[in-house]
Amino acid sequence: MIDLWKQVMHLENQRRDCVVEWDDGIDIDALLLTHIKQWYAHQLNNAPVQQLPIVNLASQVPINTRDGIVIATVPQQCVRPVEWKLAEWHRSVTEFIDPCSHEAMLQLNEWSRGGAYNPAIIDYGFQMLLMSTASSSPQLELARCVVRPADGSYQFHSDLLSTIPEWSQSVPQLL
Repeated sequence: MIDLWKQVMHLENQRRDCVVEWDDGIDIDALLLTHIKQWYAHQLNNAPVQQLPIVNLASQVPINTRDGIVIATVPQQCVRPVEWKLAEWHRSVTEFIDPCSHEAMLQLNEWSRGGAYNPAIIDYGFQMLLMSTASSSPQLELARCVVRPADGSYQFHSDLLSTIPEWSQSVPQLL
C-alpha cells in the first residue's frame, strides 16, 4: 500500500542507476502509513458501501429482548451498518436512526414505533435498538456491515484510489 501511495503521490525516485542514502530526513514510509490508516478509516466511514468490504455478521451479534425491543451488541469489526433485518420483519432496514432525533423519540413509544411492515433501528454505535418485535425469541436474519478486515489488509474498490491525491491535500501536513 505504501508503494501504491508513493506512486499516486509522485514520490517515487525517478533514477534507478544509483543508490542514495539520507538519514537526517523524515521517515516518509512511517508518515505515509499514518496517512494511509487515516484515509482508509475515512473511506470505511464515508465511502459508498458498494466500494467497501461488507459482511453479514448476524451470527456474531448477541441480542436481548426487552418490552418488544431487540437490543443488539455490534461486533467490533463492524464499522457501520448497511442492512439489518429480523426474521419476522417484512423488509430490511437500510437507514438507521440517530438516537438524538425526533424519529428516535417516536420509536420509544409502543404506539408510534415501527412494526414488522415498517421496522426501524436506532443506531447507538456500539448497540442497535431494533424496534418492535412480537416474538419472545427473535432471530437476527441479516446484519450486513462495512467491516475492517481482521487481517489488517486494505479492501476497497479501485475507484477509491482517485481520492488519494485529494486526501493528501486536505490532511494536516507533517513535513
